[in-house]
Amino acid sequence: MPRSTMPFSSVTTTRVREFVCAYRPLRDAEGHVVSLPTLVLNNPETAARALTPLLAQEPVEVFAVACLSVRKRLLAWHLCSRGTRTGTQVSMPDVFVPAVLTPGTTGLIVLHNHPSGEVTPSPDDVAVTRRLQLSALILGLDLHDHLIAGEAGQYFSFREAGLLGTGLEEIVAACGATQAPLSARS
Repeated sequence: MPRSTMPFSSVTTTRVREFVCAYRPLRDAEGHVVSLPTLVLNNPETAARALTPLLAQEPVEVFAVACLSVRKRLLAWHLCSRGTRTGTQVSMPDVFVPAVLTPGTTGLIVLHNHPSGEVTPSPDDVAVTRRLQLSALILGLDLHDHLIAGEAGQYFSFREAGLLGTGLEEIVAACGATQAPLSARS
């Protein structure tokens, strides 16, 4: 096998970077560590009571993900986006990277606030929820709920409202696609 005669010093180099995932305590606006009681977030009311206060004081719309264990205990919390008083952009990688990288995550609850205090979901909220559900399905994660936090402890749960589809056909249809027969998949 022939060897290269190019001197080593003329080869360009690139520094190799290592991805390091670290966790730190969540802090409030005054810098105090936020603590939550160890709860099983197995229903929308419990999840809303535990999680919506984390968004209560936000003057703009924010979108967050709560990573849950198989027993639906909170493993990690991640603020995905911060927007304006009327909306925020939601990126699927920004939602799912924390879930995939948090050891033990089997499911998630996504939530966002409506600074207006009104918890009724917009058509965009419904569309994002469908995309999130399809993405979670592809990644083998459970999307347990999408909560909208309003004022005075009010919340909207997509799960309670029956707006989270349960079958692949329903999710795919809601996204406007058709499901290929099993024999045609690769």
